[in-house]
Amino acid sequence: MSRFVCDICGEEVAVHEGILTWARDDETLSNFTLTHKNSSVHNCQPVSNNRFKDLYTLTMINGYMEFITYLIDRWESGFYLKDAESLKKVLEQLNMHMHEKVILLTEDE
Repeated sequence: MSRFVCDICGEEVAVHEGILTWARDDETLSNFTLTHKNSSVHNCQPVSNNRFKDLYTLTMINGYMEFITYLIDRWESGFYLKDAESLKKVLEQLNMHMHEKVILLTEDE
């Protein structure tokens, strides 16, 4: 199965230990960061980010689609990306995971 890698420390992130955070202000979305949730072992979450989704939720089809819908709704409302590369990097990891899930489902048939 695909691995998730923390954007801050570079270590592997287990699905139940991960979080996606980003910054949102009146007109922009930026700094999309996939990290470990802050704990006694890791302190990776960017302090400046004010929005989040648990990685566990994003790895389920409903959670993934809800996040994509959130992005589309914000863009439709006039928001823009301040740092598109950060979102692209996160989506690459999520897309690989979703792709592997679909392959596993179809192999069972």
